[in-house]
Amino acid sequence: MPFVATLEDQDLIREIGLAQAMGRSLTLKQLFTHGIASVATVQRRLARLKGLGVVLQSRATHDKRVRRLTLSPATTRLFARWGRELRKA
Repeated sequence: MPFVATLEDQDLIREIGLAQAMGRSLTLKQLFTHGIASVATVQRRLARLKGLGVVLQSRATHDKRVRRLTLSPATTRLFARWGRELRKA
């Protein structure tokens, strides 16, 4: 997975994907509370992942200030395929 360049990238993708797998989206504020890195680092790494199309960001319908984060469909499929390969091994 060439888009995972740092441990912070891995942590961000894992946390966003876990929330998504549980049927909810993670907000930017919630992501900051996970203690992955400083706010500036999280914002910088997230901007990179969004630019690569790995993470999608949308505004909440109830409050336009809230940003919801999800993995892109392509990233979700990639991780599902990776999980199937791990179970085979």
